[in-house]
Amino acid sequence: MAIWGADVEQLRQLGGKLEHGASEIESQRNKLTNFLDQVDWRGPDADKFKDQWRGEHTSKLNQVAEALREAGNRAKQNAEQQTQASQG
Repeated sequence: MAIWGADVEQLRQLGGKLEHGASEIESQRNKLTNFLDQVDWRGPDADKFKDQWRGEHTSKLNQVAEALREAGNRAKQNAEQQTQASQG
């Protein structure tokens, strides 16, 4: 007989780690943006690079952070559902 389910505590830990990963990405994005703002670099290459960073690169980092946060929330929700199913 197969038993379906999950270790609830491990799911909660996974959810927390995923959410922490999202926060870490956001923190690093902010640090890199601040550092880039302080770099003494001028000219068309600098402008292009800074525009790409502020546009597509930070946007992609935001998407990854949001995906991690959503996955963390789903893991925690699954843990809660598993707990409720095991009790009832």
